[in-house]
Amino acid sequence: FAAPHHAKMANVGPPNSRIIRLEEGWNDEIKKKAIDVLEDMLDNGIKSGNSSLFKPAEYVSIYTVCYDMCTQRSPYNWSR
Repeated sequence: FAAPHHAKMANVGPPNSRIIRLEEGWNDEIKKKAIDVLEDMLDNGIKSGNSSLFKPAEYVSIYTVCYDMCTQRSPYNWSR
């Protein structure tokens, strides 16, 4: 099975097992979807009508990427 060329993260091993490279996980997931959103909120305030900054699925997705990046086998363990 070949992953499409637009796939951001390499699929390796059993299902749900993938290597998340530092640049991909940080730039494409954590910074873009969490840090930048938080910085925008701090700079511009919370928009009226928003009861939370992240929807539950967004939070779980970002958390999962962080967790996976910190628990990968060396040399792809980014916990330090």
